[in-house]
Amino acid sequence: MKHPKYCLVYADEKENVYDFPAKEPLFRTGNRLVPVSLDDLIPLPFGSYLYYLPGRHPVSYDRQRKTISTVKHGPDGGKIWAVSAFAASAYLRTFLPAFKKIKDAPVLPLWAYCGVVFMNDIFYVPAIRIDDDPRSDPAIHQNDQALSSAIRKFKKHFPQNRLVRQLAVCSTRYGCLCARNFFLRRYEAPIPTSPACNSGCIGCLSFQNKESGFIAPQPRLKFKPSPEEISEVICSHFSKVETPVASFGQGCEGEPLLRAEDIVRAIRLVRRQTDRGTININTNGSDPAAVKKLIEAGLDSIRISLNSPTEFYYNRYHQPENYTYNDVVKSISVALEKNIFVSVNLFFMPGFTDMRSEVESLFRLLDKFPVNMIQTRNMNIDPDFYFESIGYIESEPLGIARLIGIIKEKYPAIRLGYYNPPKETFHQKADSGSK
Repeated sequence: MKHPKYCLVYADEKENVYDFPAKEPLFRTGNRLVPVSLDDLIPLPFGSYLYYLPGRHPVSYDRQRKTISTVKHGPDGGKIWAVSAFAASAYLRTFLPAFKKIKDAPVLPLWAYCGVVFMNDIFYVPAIRIDDDPRSDPAIHQNDQALSSAIRKFKKHFPQNRLVRQLAVCSTRYGCLCARNFFLRRYEAPIPTSPACNSGCIGCLSFQNKESGFIAPQPRLKFKPSPEEISEVICSHFSKVETPVASFGQGCEGEPLLRAEDIVRAIRLVRRQTDRGTININTNGSDPAAVKKLIEAGLDSIRISLNSPTEFYYNRYHQPENYTYNDVVKSISVALEKNIFVSVNLFFMPGFTDMRSEVESLFRLLDKFPVNMIQTRNMNIDPDFYFESIGYIESEPLGIARLIGIIKEKYPAIRLGYYNPPKETFHQKADSGSK
């Protein structure tokens, strides 16, 4: 059987992207380089991006000789750099791009770097469609004119509501698809509430110290919406949307549990007016007592974020302030005891999340705390910086796709997906992990 012709993808010094037909690429998992397999590939999803990787040369694989070489120059002799894909929402990458770093290569910005190849005139990536929900599919967000009209109407209807103005900025300047959905009256409404945080996550998307070397892609919320402003936004969304969701804890804010008392008041205001809709919180789970209060006020679901179920790696990444990993676990326990829908938001990094020691740690957590859902999110960070920062000790990886299959077989009651589901579907088993 003739092997498929995978072509290496590279960028020149002007950031133009090309294929290199004479060179076969490799992928990366952890610190290991692996050959490309057709079984791992899907066409690059619509709305995905290609990024060049400065200070990083692509590497090539000679399948016949089973040798690896660094490719520093293109067919024309010019210097070249490696290229990565950034897959659209709802896709879970299974391999990283392979490259060789030069001395003093810059730390990469906060994106989820995915391998990419060129074959039969099409770009392919190693990824899985993990959630069929279309809410953040780029194809349904090609509607800037409709968005602008909707924003004008909302501002006119809620002239004093600062949260509406914040979401208008998020939906336009920062391209937040969740904020766009709010104005277009569909799916999930984001409800940012907290300008402060009690975690120092090294990959935080809304706040970075100057010393970090990163630029936060979306500046953090600078005010505290009142319970009245919050409830006004939620009630508006719930009144017009079929199976609506409203979620505290967004990329443009800190930790919503720090505003638990005001959120409790807001939830009560909403529930005095309507029992429609799903009220969700995305959180670090740092305050179990606050979680309990929110549930008693009417919270329907909770999503607790983890880079790792191993306490050592958790602490190195999240850098908790005035709380511990045990508090996070306690919040999961409290939410399960209170019988709300519980998701773990697990940040996936190929070669780390799927290595045997991490998988064993994850299974111990799931055996003790049978959550309703694992949201499989790509970790947005330079993989080398991440591994160095958390004190990564590598062990044999299972493979991301294989791990997904094992979880589905071992824990059939646990949903795998990407988004916070509406309560109308809490008891449905998602058919996730399609290619």
